[in-house]
Amino acid sequence: MTTPLLFRRLSKSKGLRFINLAGLSILFACLLVSYAHIRWELSYDKMFKHSEQVSRLSIAYDGEQPDGRIYMKGYDQSLKKHPEIEDILRFSSVYTGLIIHNGEKHPVENLYIASNNFFKFFDVDFVAGTLPSAFDTNGKIVISDKLAMQIFGRTNVVGQKIGISSRRYGDESGFVAGVYKHFPQNAHLHPNIIVCNNRLFDDLYAYYYVKLAKGTDRKSLAQQLTKEIIKQNRGIKAAEATFTPVTDIHLHSRILRELEPNGNIDYVYLIAGANVLLLVVVFFNLWLNSHVIFSSNRRYYYLLRINGANSSDIFRAELQTSCVLGVVSLLLGVAIAYSAKEYFDFSLDFISTAEKGLLALSFLLSVIVVSALPCIAYLLKRNISSVGKKENRRFSYSGVKYMLVVQYSIVLFILILSLVIQGQMTLIQQKQIGASNDSILVMKEQPGEVIQRFDLLKEEAERQPDIEIASGAMQLPGSAIRDGAALFKEGTATPMPCPLMVVGEDFFSFFNIQPIAGNLPPHSSLSMADEDKMMTDKFLGKKIENHIQDNYVINQKLLKKLGYSSPEEAIGEELRIEQENLDYIPTGKICAVVPDFIYANVFEDTAPLLLLQRKMFTSCFMFRFVPGRTAEGLSQLKNVWKKVNSDYTFHYSLLSDTYKTVYQNEINAQHIVNLFSLLNLVVTLLGLIVFMSFMVKARTREIAIRKVNGASEKNIQLLLNKSFLLWILAAFALAVPLSIYVANRWLANFAFKTPLHWWIFAGAGIFATLLSIVMVSWQSLRAARINPVESLKKDLP
Repeated sequence: MTTPLLFRRLSKSKGLRFINLAGLSILFACLLVSYAHIRWELSYDKMFKHSEQVSRLSIAYDGEQPDGRIYMKGYDQSLKKHPEIEDILRFSSVYTGLIIHNGEKHPVENLYIASNNFFKFFDVDFVAGTLPSAFDTNGKIVISDKLAMQIFGRTNVVGQKIGISSRRYGDESGFVAGVYKHFPQNAHLHPNIIVCNNRLFDDLYAYYYVKLAKGTDRKSLAQQLTKEIIKQNRGIKAAEATFTPVTDIHLHSRILRELEPNGNIDYVYLIAGANVLLLVVVFFNLWLNSHVIFSSNRRYYYLLRINGANSSDIFRAELQTSCVLGVVSLLLGVAIAYSAKEYFDFSLDFISTAEKGLLALSFLLSVIVVSALPCIAYLLKRNISSVGKKENRRFSYSGVKYMLVVQYSIVLFILILSLVIQGQMTLIQQKQIGASNDSILVMKEQPGEVIQRFDLLKEEAERQPDIEIASGAMQLPGSAIRDGAALFKEGTATPMPCPLMVVGEDFFSFFNIQPIAGNLPPHSSLSMADEDKMMTDKFLGKKIENHIQDNYVINQKLLKKLGYSSPEEAIGEELRIEQENLDYIPTGKICAVVPDFIYANVFEDTAPLLLLQRKMFTSCFMFRFVPGRTAEGLSQLKNVWKKVNSDYTFHYSLLSDTYKTVYQNEINAQHIVNLFSLLNLVVTLLGLIVFMSFMVKARTREIAIRKVNGASEKNIQLLLNKSFLLWILAAFALAVPLSIYVANRWLANFAFKTPLHWWIFAGAGIFATLLSIVMVSWQSLRAARINPVESLKKDLP
């Protein structure tokens, strides 16, 4: 076919070809972006040499969610007994530390204290210094090239002296022995500075990684270790050890105190499934439109046959137009994908040129095959010679309606999921403490000197006109509450394990938590220096002279666990705690009972919780601004910080941004489902317009006869709309059970979940139906206004 003739053929049925082109371009852009994202998610931690052999050990006690950290005493020797374990790595992560160089203080996150075999497990390149000498003995310090540039402005800093200070591990100093390349973005850990110290691990909570011999049965080894744990710890009723492959941590791990926020394999499946559904919808429209275009060109092909053309000529003509459609949609799809990559915040360059080429070739071949299906079907049936006969001129749509039902089932399914996810995100906003307030600023764990000055910082901040209140806690909202104590009721000797949360003064007022019974605790009469002396005396075995009692706040779940029949009964009752650090004030009285609030996240249920005030352990700060005055309040707080902590950098984030990190996967899922809902709906509606247009043409004679016999425009519209509504109803019946199943599977990830209200399903069905009826009614109105005489005249031989 010559080029002018090809373009002349393409210019016919422009509306249908535009619909095909738009749908295919969007589809390929989605496929390209989604493939790159999925490949990225599946690539985590595979760059390390021994990644297939390395696993992380976690232990769950008494059916609780496992903590990422393990108390090391005893487990080290147990693991060494197993010949399958070739090596053991231990490290602890400090969220916030302080690097001191030439008198300047630099806050740093992700400070690791590690055993000297760290880089045998995670082999990254060194840009200065060499292994093993850079990290072979206690006290050796290595830093990332990223941190080296931030502090020194260069990476060649071997031999530079630095001081390291952190609340948990005190003060140390040493010389930089090496600089390593910052860990790749697709790793589940990103240490900025690592200190070699094997001595810390006798009495330290640490993350525990093992290198297993090839072919080791991880599940069997974990079962053996579980038995040993229960045998060694008589007080444990149940335990479960798990070895998680390092390459599974990002997508499959669900432990508390993850080193960094993880992805979720369910959302990888969600993205893949959404693309499959969009592909079905787009290719159905392509097939339908190709069928319509081919049917409208059948007389042209009949004339070609009369003039000597054979089947291969006709087939070649169809292939040429299909190729042009496929190539143009590919080019447009690539342009859309590269334009949208900034929105999705990842690079398409992660996938190789060969992968992009293979994806493009597969897509192009699929477009050509689907576009050519109507031609192939007619040629195989040898009907091409009779194309010009009157009996074959009617457009057949009897089988298409079933595909339309499937298409609408997909649209309704995704719409329902979109509403369910929106409902869950609304629930999170309502339930999660502080989530509905966008005027809260939070600061991660602070150095000891800054904590000592918090009372002054709080006093100065609350004097500012746009800062309402300041408080603090041992951990920020969204973090796991895993510190616990042995709790004793008055007159009993049986300990009760209980999660414990240390909060600052005015914590309950800060989050508007009102007591069910009793009164909130007053400000402490002890200074931080008083608490420090009491804790030091306790560790030294000295007698603590004062007999101060704490004021305890308990939640409703602890109230029930303690066996009190009502909140009022618990007020004034005495409790005693035993805890490694906090029991320098061993007893206290319950002053208030508060509702069960969600401080950690909605993935885990609220636990029985004991809350107490301690100035020494209020290491995370929180400030609430006047609503609508966040910018002004932030400016005032910066000035106060500079006045109180002039030697420390002011690092902060909004609580809303903290929650975005905690619920990053859920937010992404919401965006993905909303996007694909919109795309599927648009493509389906475009296909519906085409389908109704040609259905009307197929029924032109019937409509004319009905009008001649007295049918009104309203009767004709009702006739055409009635069958469509039946198809929507059938699609709804298919979509609802599947969406209920998938929604329940997704909601199973949450301890607090939105109900599947009836209006979610009704709303999706009504929205899709009303929008579609508008499109159908437009076509049926055109059909109802057709002059019956003209229609019957056209149908005469």
